[in-house]
Amino acid sequence: MRTLPILSVLLLATLPMTESTAQTMKLGHIDRNALVMAMPERTAASTKLDAFAKTLEGRLKAMGDEYTSKRAVLENPPATMTQTELGIAARELQELETRIVDAQEKAQEDLAKMEQELLKPIIERVDSAISTVAIEQSFNYVLDASGGVLLHMAGGIDLLPAVKTRLGIK
Repeated sequence: MRTLPILSVLLLATLPMTESTAQTMKLGHIDRNALVMAMPERTAASTKLDAFAKTLEGRLKAMGDEYTSKRAVLENPPATMTQTELGIAARELQELETRIVDAQEKAQEDLAKMEQELLKPIIERVDSAISTVAIEQSFNYVLDASGGVLLHMAGGIDLLPAVKTRLGIK
């Protein structure tokens, strides 16, 4: 939503320009997400993220197994189990259920945080390369085509090949 006002201001700012000024305006576009996905470091980051996710999944599975076993005891209690013991076991099961829900939420937060930390240097490198190519090729504006804010790109030049070359990606 924020990009619509920016594009509107950009469009309005270019309207009063003279024809010669408008001709020197250079607009480019790039699919930044495609570039991030093509980065060699992205594979290593994905591997680390997958390993972390499996660790979290293992912890949650262990908690789930504990829940299943405690629930089975409650559903078919031994004849020697008293009502007090059943009540305690039921409360423990509820507490475990709450801990599982909390652990799932925390795992999602931790996973998102780790993904952000792993992608930050990649995104910074991509943004730096985009800026370098844009300056080298004298672009006034470069729009991110992956953001879904660009409806027509016929007049622009796709910088993805040049930035990939700058980063050494084939």
